[in-house]
Amino acid sequence: MYTGTLIEQLIATVERAEQRSQESADSIELDRLSAMNPYQVSANQPALLGVA
Repeated sequence: MYTGTLIEQLIATVERAEQRSQESADSIELDRLSAMNPYQVSANQPALLGVA
């Protein structure tokens, strides 16, 4: 039986999917950056030069 919460359930599902997608993208980006040598990081992220 329809309870009137279909829209709320759909929105919650989309939000969970977006969160998982963002977490996956963040993980992939972190893996990519950790695999670079320091020169590549400085060349790709000039704002980070001299930070560490």
